[in-house]
Amino acid sequence: MTEEQHIFKKIELIGDRVLRLAAVDLCNEVIENRYKAAEIIDYLCSNRVFGLIARMKELEPHKHDPEVKGKSRQLANAYEHSIGQLYYEDKVKALATAKADLAHFYENQDLYYAKKQHKED
Repeated sequence: MTEEQHIFKKIELIGDRVLRLAAVDLCNEVIENRYKAAEIIDYLCSNRVFGLIARMKELEPHKHDPEVKGKSRQLANAYEHSIGQLYYEDKVKALATAKADLAHFYENQDLYYAKKQHKED
């Protein structure tokens, strides 16, 4: 792994953790059934969801991403990296952005899936 790839993975991991924290915070606000919260957090923090959010934000795979399996995974990595990068600049803004993105996805899932299907056509 090159130095650039190592740095990318480090920032991507930070972004993943910020997104998980944002998902927990969001679920604490909107989910009344605490037993369902863990399932929703796992779903919101899936590569599939991150990939859909990346598509909606029109992100492209990052040039230093060592991942070679699937564009959706690469887009998810690019999204996690973007949140991780924001975290290094402004921690509060990173968490707020992640939470807002996840809330938007949660409230508008049909829009995200429709956009993905439209792009695949």
